[in-house]
Amino acid sequence: MNPQLRGVIIPVATPFDAANDERIDQAALEYNFGLWGATGVAGFMVLGTNGEFKAVDDDESRTVIATAVANKGDKTLIAGAGRESTKTTIAFIRSLEPWADAIDYVSVLTPNYFAKLDDGPALADFYASVADASPVPVLLYVAPGYANGVTVPPKVLAELAGHPNIAGIKDTSPTMMTDYMVAAGSRDDFAVMAGSLSNIMTCLRFDGPGGVVSAANYLPDECARLTDLYFNESRETAGRYYRILQSVAKNGGGKQGVASLKAAMNIRGYRAGAPRRPLRPVSAEAESQIRRALETGLAELAAFQA
Repeated sequence: MNPQLRGVIIPVATPFDAANDERIDQAALEYNFGLWGATGVAGFMVLGTNGEFKAVDDDESRTVIATAVANKGDKTLIAGAGRESTKTTIAFIRSLEPWADAIDYVSVLTPNYFAKLDDGPALADFYASVADASPVPVLLYVAPGYANGVTVPPKVLAELAGHPNIAGIKDTSPTMMTDYMVAAGSRDDFAVMAGSLSNIMTCLRFDGPGGVVSAANYLPDECARLTDLYFNESRETAGRYYRILQSVAKNGGGKQGVASLKAAMNIRGYRAGAPRRPLRPVSAEAESQIRRALETGLAELAAFQA
């Protein structure tokens, strides 16, 4: 198991300054990294779905990455780098050369605008070409709910797992985890990671390393405890804890995507601000519900006995 990917990784939310033309709020991002750095999470992924990467341009993306590099400490850093074409993806990854030594992996979302044409052969060529050109190891990123339903076929995954510069896959699909685990086999040079709390237990049961979990933005130690229990206690103990954690995350920040996630972060003392427009922040009533759910849920998690 790759130790850099073992445990829980935060898919970092990008803070924007509403009072300053919604610019990237670097001070807020640095503040959040300072809090997260003292927790038990394994690392960070910037510019994923929760990082609102589709809402930022390339210059802003590099600002986020530079801030992450300066504040990641000794934790793993994954940088989202997927674009809609092979050419633009490679160009963006090459533009990260000033920080390449500090980035552990680039995560590349499936191209998806032309979903019917982004089939197995197209994706195999896309990822192999990106990996050939990238100075940083590549992680495939499957998120059909945010990518027009596009997934990497298991047969293609098995082929790509043999590429020397492709290190694994982050799977945020509701159904593909088992197929990906089987396709990758038991090789120790390719990690199949959960992309959400909903499929992390499947990942762990197949001897996967853990996952990139949205709730870790506002429950970092609580999420990290799940994998600690699984690896160091027992599957049964982790399962009992997981049921509580899943309920807390669902009601305490998972109802309205990045909007409720940022609300939960703000409630817990992080500086997340609001989503970038056209997304809207949660209502005052929804925020109150999130606050109550977190207060109740945190007490349950703290009282959990292994």
